Amino acid sequence: MKRKPLSIIAGLAVVGAIAAGGAAFTASNTIPDTVMGFGTSNITGATATSLTYTRSPDGSHIISATLVFTGDIHTRTVEAGFNANALDTCDPGVFASGNTTVDCTMSTPEPTAGATTFNVAVS
Repeated sequence: MKRKPLSIIAGLAVVGAIAAGGAAFTASNTIPDTVMGFGTSNITGATATSLTYTRSPDGSHIISATLVFTGDIHTRTVEAGFNANALDTCDPGVFASGNTTVDCTMSTPEPTAGATTFNVAVS
């Protein structure tokens, strides 16, 4: 009688949990992982393909974000902010090569250590 090692079963359970968790996010935007330390981006009204942040010179605060959206949304309003803070209105986007790039400067720089969720609304 052959027994499957417990480690193989545990490994399959972890893979299954990761796959199930990934499926829960398929209805939202897929943004590459960031190195800032927070893991959630909520983007409504458009499809974003990338998100990058600019920090203060000492790295303690996030001062702006640059988003790239699929398609031409340069005439639409984009607002962004961290955690439960009010959203700031971003600069009008620039459409080129099938994508729109939007820069968002935070009216109040967000402490890097406390930034857990980045929220974006496109209307």
